[in-house]
Amino acid sequence: MSDPKSRTWFAFFTVIAAWGSSYLFIRLAVASFTPVGLVMTRFGLASLLCAGIAIVRQERFPRGTVALRFATVGMLMMTGSNALTAFAQGSVSSGITGVVHSLGSVWLAALGSLGAFGAELPRTPRRAWWGVAGGVGGVVLLLWPADGTLHGEGIGIAALLLATFLFAGASVLQRRTQALGTSGLFSQLAVQMAGGAGLAGLLSLHFGVLHAPITVTSAGAIAVLTVFASVAGFAAFAIVLRDWPPARAGTFGVVNPVVAVLLGVVVLHEPLTLQMVLGAVVTLGSVAWVQRVTT
Repeated sequence: MSDPKSRTWFAFFTVIAAWGSSYLFIRLAVASFTPVGLVMTRFGLASLLCAGIAIVRQERFPRGTVALRFATVGMLMMTGSNALTAFAQGSVSSGITGVVHSLGSVWLAALGSLGAFGAELPRTPRRAWWGVAGGVGGVVLLLWPADGTLHGEGIGIAALLLATFLFAGASVLQRRTQALGTSGLFSQLAVQMAGGAGLAGLLSLHFGVLHAPITVTSAGAIAVLTVFASVAGFAAFAIVLRDWPPARAGTFGVVNPVVAVLLGVVVLHEPLTLQMVLGAVVTLGSVAWVQRVTT
């Protein structure tokens, strides 16, 4: 795909598909794996795959301080954020997980408005905030239960909130580190994922890797999370984060829950209500608005 704009749009939709479906597969995987065991296994395998791709593409690998910064991104984004998400999904539904994670778009827009991503990027325009707020509101409408009560333990919700903060902070560090060197995309991801898997491996010495036998379902979920959500998803996000302003890049976070709901309807045969349809329309309209005003 030679056109840079088309490539970035393709990457954006890849992020939506890969990460929107990941909530379902994380929930399937944690039936066998501990949260840190899931992170260690998923990103350890993904790191090897990315390193192999980088070698075939003859990419330069990050070195020294730059490598350390990329590894830190992995510890924050892949160990911190993903392990907390996996932990929360032991008690919080995939739908509510999507609602809370959509707040990541707010943190990215806020950090962008403060100039955290660097002076070379335009700051988030004020009118984009209407779209961010509308997107989060649409997600809440999409997934709010009929009885008006959000089900799930408070500690799980708190873990998810912390996960969104870590992800946004790691995104700032990733964007700034990408500008420092000439290393390739997959070599950078290999170092990030190795850092995340390494920290998770140390934590697994205490928390363990498994809490139940591996099943065909959990093994399949790990395979999808490794190849699709990790290698393809994080490579696509790196491209989007590099090419788009923060508020625009963060709009994937309010579309992902729509994907999660559609998967529930198709795979788990969950009902599709008018409320859900309205929520999806509001969410997608808000994303279109942010895309328009930040172009």
